[in-house]
Amino acid sequence: MIRSTRRDFLRAASLAAAVLPVQRTRFGATTLYIPSVSGASQEPDFYTLTERAIDAARSAGATYADARITLTRSQSLPWIIEEETRAFGVRVLVNGYWGFVASAVWTPDEAVRLAREAVVQANARRGGRSRVVDLGRAPVVQRGEWTTPIKYDPFDIPIVEKLDVMAALADLASTTRVGIGAQAGMNFTRQSRVFASSDGASWRQTIYTSDAQFMVSYRNEYHAGLPFANASADFLSSAGRGWELVTDSGIAEAIPQLIEDAEQARHRVPVDVGRYDMVMSAETMAALLDHTLGAATELDRALGYEANASGTSYLDDPLQFLGAGPIVSPKITVAANRSLPGGAATVRWDDEGVVPGDFVLIDKGVLVDYQTTREQAAWLAPYYQRAGRPMQSHGCAAAGSALDITMQHAPNLALQPGSDHVTFDSLVAATEKGVAVLDLDISMDQQQLNGMASGTMREISRGKLGRYLHGGTLVFRAPELWKNIVALGGPGTQRWFGHARGKGQPRQRTVHSVGAVPAKIPQLSLIDRTRKA
Repeated sequence: MIRSTRRDFLRAASLAAAVLPVQRTRFGATTLYIPSVSGASQEPDFYTLTERAIDAARSAGATYADARITLTRSQSLPWIIEEETRAFGVRVLVNGYWGFVASAVWTPDEAVRLAREAVVQANARRGGRSRVVDLGRAPVVQRGEWTTPIKYDPFDIPIVEKLDVMAALADLASTTRVGIGAQAGMNFTRQSRVFASSDGASWRQTIYTSDAQFMVSYRNEYHAGLPFANASADFLSSAGRGWELVTDSGIAEAIPQLIEDAEQARHRVPVDVGRYDMVMSAETMAALLDHTLGAATELDRALGYEANASGTSYLDDPLQFLGAGPIVSPKITVAANRSLPGGAATVRWDDEGVVPGDFVLIDKGVLVDYQTTREQAAWLAPYYQRAGRPMQSHGCAAAGSALDITMQHAPNLALQPGSDHVTFDSLVAATEKGVAVLDLDISMDQQQLNGMASGTMREISRGKLGRYLHGGTLVFRAPELWKNIVALGGPGTQRWFGHARGKGQPRQRTVHSVGAVPAKIPQLSLIDRTRKA
């Protein structure tokens, strides 16, 4: 229970935030900077503004145009930082060349200016040349409004209540065991998006994204010569959810296990360099999926359009790889969607007005598709025709805000469970000697081919989890890693985690969810990067 003095203090801090331009206060040992947030002005008629931009672009010579308006509000705690940004972007296609201009001004005159400047930019890029850009069949005209289904709007929850929850969790952790401290943080985003295109689409959707952090650790004065160790809740990553991400997460119930994990991690031992049978947690497999197959199946990467930005792909010849035979273990099926309830990439419409459909990227080891937008789908037309499939966008067009040009960004990705009733615990029990990998921080090369990863690892001895390991770094090549999987978690073992992806120049950041199951991979290499020669 929070002491009344702390509750009264937090309430006073919240009230101060509403009336002072900048207020500095104290919360435990953390300084809070509370900036003022200007009152929201009356909204203009967004549909009129976007239609005005489309008309101006068509009049200036664009064969296709779309306009996007975004209003983004974000809040971060415990450093109380609130921001509200507005953006207006117009994208046009002129004789096969794209132009894009954006600003933070919402006026009718600005709508016209942006459209005309975008056409000027497209003409400058084409330099009198023409090329063919096939956007495929125009999406069925969509009009309407949609909002991420959430239980509680986080921006309706007073700051004092959020800080109160964080303080209560920290107090609970510290009173559960002597010497334990806790750190907590929360981030919330609400983005309203208005879209219109020359194909007739016109809609508005409001997207919520939330994430939180909670970590327990031993305070320095209680180390007693043992190394510092902590443990974090892995179920609070980015998701398309509201305040319920925190209230329904079960953090309080997880605290005893987090403390136990932190205690055991204090007794970690150096890793012995070598090859090991490895049992990967669902969180580990989600990270591997996102950094390898997830990134490698982005079509613009595969064709080199991101070579000087986020990198390329080892699946760099789509028409050769698609349908040509297994590229990974036949046990592997990877699906994608933008419809997952609570998914960080879930939307009703993508940023080209397409209603995204669920699709499969890898079917029983065979590459059968890439992530696409309207323009990119045409790049795979020979394959779709050969396979007897329609040429259509998978609805992967997105952008961080209307200040960013629309690009292909990752949808929600899912490693499908196996058919056998296999769990992480049963995989450990079936391993005589090996390593359990609980989480990974992964670094990949330019092609998403070769990787190094370090994280939380434990010994497996005679089917039981043993000591935590220190200094272990996994070294792998993506194709071999996925080909050598011998067992996958079965029904009921899939878990979802939020991941961020950066692309483009200037760099855009979007978030998506990745679902995965535990897996077993034999004879992977571990090195110790902390060991001196």
